[in-house]
Amino acid sequence: MLKRITALFLVFVFLSAAAGCTVNNVSDTTEADFATDDVPQGSPENPVTVTDGSGARLGVINNGAYTAVDGGIFYSVFTISEGLHTGTAEYRFFSLKNKTDVFLGKLEEQGYEAGFARTELDGTVYTLAVRGDPAGSAAVPLLLLAFDTVNKTMKTYTVSEYGFPYAAMTSSCGKLYIMNHETDKEKSEKIYEFDPAGETFREVLTFSSSTDSLRSVCAADNGFYLLRLKLNNGGENELYVDLYDEKCVRISEQSVTEALVNAINEVRGITGRRDALNETGMNVSRFCLTDGRYMIYENFGLSRVAVDLKTKETIIAKDDNYSVSKGSGAPVIYRIDFDPDDVLEPEIYLIENGELKSVPFTPDAAHKLIQNVTVSRDGTRAVFTSDVFPPERGTGVISVCPSK
Repeated sequence: MLKRITALFLVFVFLSAAAGCTVNNVSDTTEADFATDDVPQGSPENPVTVTDGSGARLGVINNGAYTAVDGGIFYSVFTISEGLHTGTAEYRFFSLKNKTDVFLGKLEEQGYEAGFARTELDGTVYTLAVRGDPAGSAAVPLLLLAFDTVNKTMKTYTVSEYGFPYAAMTSSCGKLYIMNHETDKEKSEKIYEFDPAGETFREVLTFSSSTDSLRSVCAADNGFYLLRLKLNNGGENELYVDLYDEKCVRISEQSVTEALVNAINEVRGITGRRDALNETGMNVSRFCLTDGRYMIYENFGLSRVAVDLKTKETIIAKDDNYSVSKGSGAPVIYRIDFDPDDVLEPEIYLIENGELKSVPFTPDAAHKLIQNVTVSRDGTRAVFTSDVFPPERGTGVISVCPSK
């Protein structure tokens, strides 16, 4: 199952309100339904219908890696080069207001996009990608891609010449904070600050990879949280959440090892403490901390959990049949569906003041399989459902439910 989830995650790289969203049946689409602007690719090869919450058709876009952003759907279509581990990524934006699908730019020789790190800041959508084969012997640069969805432009910045695929990013106080595992000879862990106003980078934190391994970063009220794995040679490693202020000064550190291990022990497929500890050492695809105590955690292994760091209580613990939503909005945890005959009711959960709440959602009757949920900064969520798995073998619907 892990392999299936990992493949799904790479293809769809990835609700602040519990308002329901009901989708009416959506009929097949035609080329006439596809409104475009500056489109180099022609009509979509694998069309996906975009609808509003009531099921009314808004347009048609290509099958790709979707993220809900303020004002629409930001997505990429990746075409791998024959015989290589790299390809061309075309980045696009579907405007909910204009109902048009526009071309933003493309990156050639892209090896991997950390789509789970896509971040909105002041009307610009940012993502991280490595150029070149990340599995090869040569160093690959980590790039910051910036997209202006209004002016339809793309800018590319080099964060580090020694990039790592599983980088992370967040926004706070008008700046971006980017985590990278440096792959040079020194093997260090770094946090970079990017100031969009001056388009400048600054290295703000450095750790030795022999003692600390950074796992993720997320926004705090006036700074950011850093998820850090302390490597204890010969003993159990420990996971910490460090709080930094806007000057990148560490304010506090808190061990979250026991709370996280206890939660992961409840995940189906985990066989004990040693197994749970191994999970805490995995690379992380989603990390969010709200109110300084409610932590949502998803790794590239089995674990999708939420814990109350104050009481050490587990809020939810799920395996890799579930995922945590991507995007800049408040995250939800949802079940990924594979077999139409096994689907009963959709499972989408949000955490509100430490309580687990179900998010009502009724999918289109012909597209019942939830494949991806993302949420924008303003709380608009986009739920991608398909008629079969994998979805590229059939048809899909993205239901866009505006924030209330």
